[in-house]
Amino acid sequence: METFLPDIASLLFFLTLAIYSLLVVFMLVWTYHDAESRGVRGLLVVIPTFMTGTILGVILWLVFRPELKPVPVMVRVRE
Repeated sequence: METFLPDIASLLFFLTLAIYSLLVVFMLVWTYHDAESRGVRGLLVVIPTFMTGTILGVILWLVFRPELKPVPVMVRVRE
């Protein structure tokens, strides 16, 4: 009876693929939320980011993204 032992090269390949996929998803989600917080539609940034090769797209977004506008916070003063 033969036992099935996966090849170590296959395991390393799938582990590398899984880690890369998680990093790509993380970068795209972060880019989406950062764009939304700066008043830009997230999908208009995520699609070109994905199409340019994710790392290059994120670097371009970091260089050309608009300034973050401060949001006034309402404070209640006790009298």
